[in-house]
Amino acid sequence: MIIVKIERWPDQVDPDDPREKQRPHTDIARAVIRNDHSGTHETGNYHVELYDPPAYNPWAGVVLETEVHEFPRRELGAWDLLYQALDSLVRDRNAQQQGAAVADL
Repeated sequence: MIIVKIERWPDQVDPDDPREKQRPHTDIARAVIRNDHSGTHETGNYHVELYDPPAYNPWAGVVLETEVHEFPRRELGAWDLLYQALDSLVRDRNAQQQGAAVADL
């Protein structure tokens, strides 16, 4: 299982300093990527759950789900897997937002 978390921290925090881990921070969003074990040695199949909060309110979000099939895990890495999941889940929303911004010009 791969878990990707987005956290909000104070600006002055050094993320590489282990003493800073105890500082208060806010979890904003999270992706959980699970291998469904139906793939091959070369390609994997994954179930993805993405906690998708609305802007400025991390506690009022929804869970979006998708599948990534035949991911070439021997050629690409974790960021590529996350990218494919995000592309599947939020591409249309981003395209609509960009279209609206262009229409406002």
